[in-house]
Amino acid sequence: MLMQTPLVVIIHSQGNTEGSLREAIEHYMPEIVFLISNKSAESAPLVMRHLEKRDESKLGRLVRGVKHSQMILIDDAWSNDTVMQMFEAIDEAKTIAKGLANGREIQFYAGIAGGTKLMVIGSALAAIIGDITTYYVNKETIDRTDDLLIEIGFLNDLMKAVSWLNAHYKNKKNLRYLTETIRRELNGEITTALEISNALSPVTDKAVRNAMRILKEKGFIDYEPETSPQIYKSTPLGKYVNRMFVMELNEEE
Repeated sequence: MLMQTPLVVIIHSQGNTEGSLREAIEHYMPEIVFLISNKSAESAPLVMRHLEKRDESKLGRLVRGVKHSQMILIDDAWSNDTVMQMFEAIDEAKTIAKGLANGREIQFYAGIAGGTKLMVIGSALAAIIGDITTYYVNKETIDRTDDLLIEIGFLNDLMKAVSWLNAHYKNKKNLRYLTETIRRELNGEITTALEISNALSPVTDKAVRNAMRILKEKGFIDYEPETSPQIYKSTPLGKYVNRMFVMELNEEE
């Protein structure tokens, strides 16, 4: 049985120009495209028309591969609930896409280049907790005409981290080793498997080393595998994830 290719879906925060959307379509070659815009973006409906007509002169030749396109409007792009409206719009787009997927795996990508700053914030936050890869499209200039689309490394790493931690309650148990590593760093203490096992007794050295391998794979901690004993240190991603989940961990304990 042949494996189906993933269904690529773009959820694009749309302002008044089509440039960033064209870059995203050429980069990801999506089958489904959602534009999220607001009623004040007067040119957004025109961009949507280009998309509906698969206008290659405006959106590039790869727009012909788009099988479903849809615009989702939020009520207000400059209010105190704009971020929540973006969450709801992205959830709506994901629900529609899942209904069209016919069981295929879906790869979601969210653009945070268009719309108002509040819309961008909403898109970024929704992506982090929604298992969505984020991208940004730079404006073309005389000195910069190629490779305008960039995936936002830290946000995407954070998204993967949150997705992994929420996938199973056992995954979060590994964070106690990260918490202890950070605590020791703040106190200027060396962090090895022996020190952590003593602090978290009756945890064994072997359990610590196994947990640290997992945390290193996820990008939360770092160490040199060839050194003995291994000295552990937290990464910026690890520190941020720890701050996000430390209250939840304390409550569970």
